[in-house]
Amino acid sequence: MRWRQRDSGGDSEMSIESATSRIAELRARIDAMTQQPELAPQLPAPIQTPATVDATQSGTPLQPFNVALAQARGQAEIRPADSLGRFPDIIENLVQKYSDRYGLSPSVVKAVIRAESDGNPRSISNKGAMGLMQLMPDEVKAYGIADPFDAEQNIAGGTRQLAKKLKIFNGDLPNALAAYNAGSGAVQKYGGIPPYRETQEYVKRILSMVGR
Repeated sequence: MRWRQRDSGGDSEMSIESATSRIAELRARIDAMTQQPELAPQLPAPIQTPATVDATQSGTPLQPFNVALAQARGQAEIRPADSLGRFPDIIENLVQKYSDRYGLSPSVVKAVIRAESDGNPRSISNKGAMGLMQLMPDEVKAYGIADPFDAEQNIAGGTRQLAKKLKIFNGDLPNALAAYNAGSGAVQKYGGIPPYRETQEYVKRILSMVGR
């Protein structure tokens, strides 16, 4: 850029001073335009706690604490008491059939099944007892059972065995149950329920299930 010089020396001096000032002003503006703005300090993102998490983000509605706790403990669904003792119809019908045949109470037979296998026809104990009523191998052989895991054959053998124990102990149900669990010899040896914790709890559980 060229500046026109005036005839007067003072005018020339003033023009140079004005030009210098103008250049300084332009430089300041350019510097201001090109300077990067100062960044604000970055704050850490807020941490979401379970109480602040939006249920719509996860897709799962939040449960009340007592419900979540019950679910964690497996108690969210509590069935009515009368439904706890019922087996599938095929087992119910077989229990009735063989209870009638051997003169037993169906409720006692069902309680034995519940205590022995919890209704699992494929159950096997660590002592080798098998099926719904947990027949031992020698009992399976003695009663001619071809398949101890077949519900009908197992219930037929189990009810026959229980009826035999009741006959030996003159209809005394606690002693017959103890003999079913620990053997007739053990009951005869101790003159009643033997002092085996497993057998005592077994008898107590069945009697409580049948209301005795």
